[in-house]
Amino acid sequence: MILQESISTAIDAIRANFLRSFLTAIAIIIGTASVIAMVGIGSSAQKAIDDSITNASARTLSVYPSRARGTQKINSTPLVIKDADALIKDKEIQWRVSPEIRGSKSLKYGNESITISVTGARENYFDIQGYEINHGVFFNGRDDLARKRVAVIGSAVGTELKTSSEALVGKEVNLGGVTFKIIGVINSEGVSGWSNPDDQIYIPLLTASDRVFGRDRVDSIRVEVPNLHSPEEAMISIERVLRREHDIGPGEENNFRIHDWSQFTDLQRQATAIFSALIIGIAGISLLVGGIGVMNIMLVSVTERTREIGLRKALGATEKAILFQFIIEAVTLCIIGGVAGVLLGSFLYFIITLFQDWPFAIPFSAIFGSVTFSACIGLFFGIWPARKAAQLEPAVALRYE
Repeated sequence: MILQESISTAIDAIRANFLRSFLTAIAIIIGTASVIAMVGIGSSAQKAIDDSITNASARTLSVYPSRARGTQKINSTPLVIKDADALIKDKEIQWRVSPEIRGSKSLKYGNESITISVTGARENYFDIQGYEINHGVFFNGRDDLARKRVAVIGSAVGTELKTSSEALVGKEVNLGGVTFKIIGVINSEGVSGWSNPDDQIYIPLLTASDRVFGRDRVDSIRVEVPNLHSPEEAMISIERVLRREHDIGPGEENNFRIHDWSQFTDLQRQATAIFSALIIGIAGISLLVGGIGVMNIMLVSVTERTREIGLRKALGATEKAILFQFIIEAVTLCIIGGVAGVLLGSFLYFIITLFQDWPFAIPFSAIFGSVTFSACIGLFFGIWPARKAAQLEPAVALRYE
């Protein structure tokens, strides 16, 4: 009964000074909203990072030629298509291998001409990368073996040529002096690392090797590793095959390097976690500042209601009842601010995930923790004003002007 009456009295006091109570609770609202938004955004960003680099079935390694270190000369041994074929023939791990030849060429259509990034690859490249067709079809293994002059373009290429990418399907373009037929357009992917798949053109690997670039040297070999094997195990197998192909003797250094993209995932996870922890720390400071504001407003409230306190004590109210009333008022104010912050933070989190196309999941643990922490802030910073009110002498309080 006392609790219900105290809560009712607290709500009436907050309503009577609504603007002042709202301004006091702003720091609580902002702090709680920041915690909810950042915990949610951090978890969604991490999920998006994981999905962008790994998928449900496999992980990806990339093999590159060695580069110079310090004063050493650049190793002249390149990676070639034969190296990729050797990896494909090796059956120790059921991986999928995609050699890639990259470069820049001029692309002409009608009176328009642009410089475009060209990727020569095999048919499994699109599947490994997770690209989906938007219009038309991908080229296949037969197109590659026949050195056909067919191409798939990114979704933004048509715009750069003053038309639409879909309108280019079935049309012929001039790529580096060679006529190609556009057979497909991939879905918009957006910027990924240092490249943008939407601004590129993709052609069969052997077509790129024989007709466009005139070389069998590849820029990288992408290896998709099934989940049955660890990236470390796959790296050992890749090293074994390529050392044999490059005739590298015992004790000699590799003339190639292998990148495990999961390492970059871990770094991105750590960066996301550090950033989220930093924002949550700042939000915690905001909550503490809000607690100080609550303490100040409660001290003002005690001063304003001195005569009321004196009258209640004269009518028989105990110090415990007065103490409980003002503590409940402080806790109620902080809980209201915490709930408002939860609603604001959840709304901001939803809006950001909507625009970023990230997964949205309500962070229940962060909500529970924020509201609980807000209540604790109200309890901690409400004790001093409540004790001050409870210790007032009735006779002194009744004479207060």
